[in-house]
Amino acid sequence: MTGVPPASPGRGSSTTGLDPNVASALAYLAGPLSGVLVLAAERSNADVRFHAWQSIIGLGALWAIGFLLYGLAFTALFVSATGFRVLLWLAVLAWAGWIVLWVMCLLKAFRGERWKIPLVGDYAERRSLP
Repeated sequence: MTGVPPASPGRGSSTTGLDPNVASALAYLAGPLSGVLVLAAERSNADVRFHAWQSIIGLGALWAIGFLLYGLAFTALFVSATGFRVLLWLAVLAWAGWIVLWVMCLLKAFRGERWKIPLVGDYAERRSLP
């Protein structure tokens, strides 16, 4: 026994020319941008496509929320110092959550695990079918 997990339906070669685990991890490396690039290159491997979609949707949404909160904090600066501080802390929490989520996804994809981000993973799984 070599300790290699059994092949799942989405496993196999990747049209990116990379090992599927490496291609899956690369989908998260630069956030949604790398997800788009990997998705454009991958045509057949469902696992790689799943990670690319999850990167685009999950990490992209959390990035947009953090960016929106920073914008709202800047706007609130002209209205209320307390509102500014609250929104700024929420933005910092969103970015910290993004970093934690990014690292988890990156590591799990490199290990060959298909971990679903809550609220996003099921949708990414449906979109990943070639």
